[in-house]
Amino acid sequence: MTTPRTLGRHGQLGPVVVGAVALSSAGSTFATNLSGTVLPAAETAAAREIAAGGGPIAVNSLPPGAPGSAAHSLALDALGNGFSTAFLVCAAALTAFGMVGVHTGAPDGDGVPSAVSPGHSDRAEPAAGAARS
Repeated sequence: MTTPRTLGRHGQLGPVVVGAVALSSAGSTFATNLSGTVLPAAETAAAREIAAGGGPIAVNSLPPGAPGSAAHSLALDALGNGFSTAFLVCAAALTAFGMVGVHTGAPDGDGVPSAVSPGHSDRAEPAAGAARS
């Protein structure tokens, strides 16, 4: 399998996971924060209805003055917290997978990594022009 095909198929997993974790977390945080807000009832109801259809990202996208736009700051805070949580989850996963990779490598025998790759000598090879003359 070539590198571009690998990246095309598997390279999309990271953004999908980040987006799913971030938006899920943001939705929960927004709903909780909206319930405890002191916004007018009409604004709260409009923001709740818009969030039910499109999540906090939809509320964040409302133009100023639109019904529900008073909850813009709540939506922005919820999205920020959601993406922070998503990046922490990814960092923890990468650290865990990295530690697994560190411990699965086989040492060369004495536990010290070799400076020279197996199958290669440490002698310098002649330059292409010098080998022809």
